[in-house]
Amino acid sequence: MARLSLRFDFPPGSWLGDVSRTHSGATLRATATTPAADGEVTALSVAGADREAAVETLREHDRVDRVDLVDRTGPVTRVRVVASAPLQHVAAARAVGLPIGESVAVTDGRATLAVAGDRSRLTAFGRRLTDAGLEVAIEGSTTGDAPVLTDAQCELVVDAVAAGYYDTPRACTLTELAAAHDIAKSTCSETLHRAEGRVMRRFVAGDHDDGCGVSRDPAAEPSDATANVGDDERDAGPDRPESAEAAVTEP
Repeated sequence: MARLSLRFDFPPGSWLGDVSRTHSGATLRATATTPAADGEVTALSVAGADREAAVETLREHDRVDRVDLVDRTGPVTRVRVVASAPLQHVAAARAVGLPIGESVAVTDGRATLAVAGDRSRLTAFGRRLTDAGLEVAIEGSTTGDAPVLTDAQCELVVDAVAAGYYDTPRACTLTELAAAHDIAKSTCSETLHRAEGRVMRRFVAGDHDDGCGVSRDPAAEPSDATANVGDDERDAGPDRPESAEAAVTEP
């Protein structure tokens, strides 16, 4: 899996680029675009001093069929834009099968976008952007697998270790750990169980890290002579019912 951060300028004729260049004091953020019976529909939020004027310019653009006001309370005006053709970056992503999971903020015709996928799709995506007339520059790229644990799982596991939940004997109970995170005891147990399952599967597969991208210090691990002492008592303790956790499966 590779991650790519792109900066691109929309060409003349693009309604998103034209309107943002006309009203440089406004930021247009396209949160989603989807095909519909009446054309390509984009959920758009407009912020900044020029937001009201920018919405009116949207209505007048040749490529825009309709603009429906969704909400204009607060500092952001939200509209539904119906156009006859998809935005260039959306069309390029669809053509190569690359999902766009983040909103695209455009100011003065320029946008940045972070996308993730295999290198062949990212390369094809960049080429299609260029072919569509966008000026594209790569701001950064990274490679590597996604973290083993979610942010919530990682936070809970790290705190559990720090609190002594995995010590023998335990210095912290499941009830205390759940209370510290203001979550139900059952939620805490399930979250830990899912995290432990992910880490153990990755360990067996040969990737020996803690699931959060942090290498372990072997000196901090229990020795073979003491690692299993008290395991039966720990696993069968009142704070960790085996029957409840055994029923939890990875989605």
